[in-house]
Amino acid sequence: MARTSESALQQEIMAWISQNQYVYLATVDKKQPRVRPVVLFLFDDRYFFATFSGDAKVAQIAANKWVEVCVPLHEEGNTGYVRLSGIAKIVTNAALKAEASERCFFFDEYFRGYDDPDYTLVEFEQDLAEYLRPGERTSQTCNLKRYSG
Repeated sequence: MARTSESALQQEIMAWISQNQYVYLATVDKKQPRVRPVVLFLFDDRYFFATFSGDAKVAQIAANKWVEVCVPLHEEGNTGYVRLSGIAKIVTNAALKAEASERCFFFDEYFRGYDDPDYTLVEFEQDLAEYLRPGERTSQTCNLKRYSG
């Protein structure tokens, strides 16, 4: 397998992420990792996910901002993944919450509006990526810091 230049690798990774909104989010609960599916969506060149305010992941992120996101990949019968490490931040800016809520395809099914107290918006700032192309056996790592908002 030929190594890909970092900028080409970054573009390839970002293309996969933009077409795969269903991802797995890992947080830390004291010393125990916790993983669950979430929808990661792009708005204003930044990544977010919407969740219920009472969900455990909100408290876990408030206690420890370091998270990982795993994007499972499928292509022509082969599998791979993109693992993203970075930080998650609870968004408190009402204008940003309102604008982002309009980009979340399922928002109206679960929340009454951007000011719904059950709605929490979380921003994910990716730092590093590990990428295993579908069908390959060796992953590649690159920095994605410049792609975060």
